[in-house]
Amino acid sequence: MNQPHPFDEWNEAYGEVIWWLWPIEQAPYVGSPLNCGHTVEMEITAAASDGHRERGKMRMEVGGWPWRDADEETEARLFWTPLPDANALDEMIRDHIRGGPDPLKPADAVESDGLEEGRVAIDVLISSLSAAQRKLLARLQPARGYPAEDLRFTYAVQAPGNGLQTCAALARRQMVVSVSGGEHPFENRGQGHVRLTALGALIQKRIRMEAAHV
Repeated sequence: MNQPHPFDEWNEAYGEVIWWLWPIEQAPYVGSPLNCGHTVEMEITAAASDGHRERGKMRMEVGGWPWRDADEETEARLFWTPLPDANALDEMIRDHIRGGPDPLKPADAVESDGLEEGRVAIDVLISSLSAAQRKLLARLQPARGYPAEDLRFTYAVQAPGNGLQTCAALARRQMVVSVSGGEHPFENRGQGHVRLTALGALIQKRIRMEAAHV
């Protein structure tokens, strides 16, 4: 696992990294202290007391460095680690979809191509999931009538709406296909329907394997 570095050891040469606020009680931030965020504009409609509706626009800054106004005490608790090897993560996802390592790849290459760093990154991602997120992923069952590569799953609805809220949180972490991807999770007649991304399917498989060995 990569050694965490304190905030004051970062400089522009390192670029975007993974930031952790200690004690670790929330998901990490990926980026750099130079991230400025961006401005978004939203249309809003306000209802007046006489029943008329007024429309307007509101602008706000979103994203960017979350500790822009942090004091010295907070900065002393900020640590960063390098981003995982994207090629290694890509290889892991390909192996998952393929059902195993590339049969044409030499065994010594499989052991020395940096995949261990990717596995550590996956471990960190899983550990940052909430209990509700882990529980939902563990409960997912393959949807009937679809090929396995579609990554479509169902779950039994325990409390209407709770599963959809969890799916929304997973969509923000690129584990669930969201509206922007052309689809969205939904619940109907006591059953939830969701489509995972390749990353989500990899995480779901790991969580189910861990649960089976408990």
